[in-house]
Amino acid sequence: MARLRLIHWHPAEARRHAAVLRRAGHIVGAGTFRGPDEWRSLRRRPPDAVIIDLSRLPMQGRDLGLAVRHAAQTRRVPIVFVDGAPEKVARVRRDLPDATFT
Repeated sequence: MARLRLIHWHPAEARRHAAVLRRAGHIVGAGTFRGPDEWRSLRRRPPDAVIIDLSRLPMQGRDLGLAVRHAAQTRRVPIVFVDGAPEKVARVRRDLPDATFT
């Protein structure tokens, strides 16, 4: 059972995707990313993986992925990017080639 943080910019979709992950046996925190307090919490207790949906606001997703990768506390946390327009995903892939894309 992994502790996952799912970032999605549409709350209803985040809940739906989180439910699927929970049924698979994971512990999931899901929703939009709510700023500095949440960022401090994420760094203080990093999840086993961060899942970022790129179907909405892909560049914000990229920026969050870059922040995860650059912070010492979260640098080794796997990042999984989900969905997104192919041309936007290609830009994110160039910036974060070590992430997983699906």
